[in-house]
Amino acid sequence: MAFVPDLDTLECGSLNEETFYGPDCLCLQKKPRLDSEVTLPGVGIQVTVTKGHPAKTFRQAAVLVVAVTKLLKRPAHKDFADSDLGGFLDEIFEPISFQRVSSSSAGAPVYRYTRSQSFDILDIDQKCFVLESPTQLVALHLQGPSAGQKVKLNIALYRPRSSKGGLGTGRVPVALGIKGYQLYMSCVMSGAEPVLQLEEADVRRDIESVELTRFIFYRLDSPAEGTTRFESAAFPGWFICTSLQPRQPVGITNRPDQVNIATYELSGH
Repeated sequence: MAFVPDLDTLECGSLNEETFYGPDCLCLQKKPRLDSEVTLPGVGIQVTVTKGHPAKTFRQAAVLVVAVTKLLKRPAHKDFADSDLGGFLDEIFEPISFQRVSSSSAGAPVYRYTRSQSFDILDIDQKCFVLESPTQLVALHLQGPSAGQKVKLNIALYRPRSSKGGLGTGRVPVALGIKGYQLYMSCVMSGAEPVLQLEEADVRRDIESVELTRFIFYRLDSPAEGTTRFESAAFPGWFICTSLQPRQPVGITNRPDQVNIATYELSGH
């Protein structure tokens, strides 16, 4: 049990006497050499600061509380309250202000890169993807010698580190690049709706920030039909699409296969 000096013991001492209670002794001792003395304004208490590492013990705190009680000459019928100690400490220490912040944030989606595969891609209208200068991807029908203009997709495969989605669930995270180029499809907001664009990047690595989620699409396979859709991870419900008209840009839609084509066939490795 901690020892607290009796109030009568403190009564017998004077503030002007060269005695004090030491941190490791309960009896009166000689006052050590002082480094500095500060008189607190308004309360008439002299605070002595000494060199050395202070022993922060319960005994010292109890002595301080009892001593302050006597120094402030509180009436016997009124207890020393927390507010009294707080006011005393405010004279010694600079007050610290706190700001309450009410906000919440969600953890960033994380995708672990596994491998890449190359595929030929056709929409269900048999249109190929062609890269037009400088970074415009269009869909059109190609025959004969012009078939060499079609591009192959370099599909980077990822596995989410969370349990939601991933391999075996029909929602495989992928990044869609143009083989032979450092160009990848990304879905970004432009005005009131997201748009599909090509960006020069290399995302064949772990995706660990929200910003890079624009490159991620969920590959949704339908094994019975042998077809695939690509849904934006950054904008759920939006799918990569081609126009019903030839030589139109590859885009993105939230109404798949209604006024556009959002279903594809992949072949080759």
